[in-house]
Amino acid sequence: IAKRLKQGTAKITQKFGEEAVETIIAAMQKDKKEVIAESADLLFHWLILLADVGVTPEEVMEELKRRE
Repeated sequence: IAKRLKQGTAKITQKFGEEAVETIIAAMQKDKKEVIAESADLLFHWLILLADVGVTPEEVMEELKRRE
């Protein structure tokens, strides 16, 4: 995690985007195992992105609650 944070926002967002695309491709292929693996990668990089910009997962959850 620290290594990725040191790489900076541009690299963090690039990696997050790559994982999102890989998750989409796996879903389009109906590859459940790969969707699970890529989703885990996506969530990992999402959490790093949040940390990089100073947002907590709880803040995101609060926003989701407001939308209900």
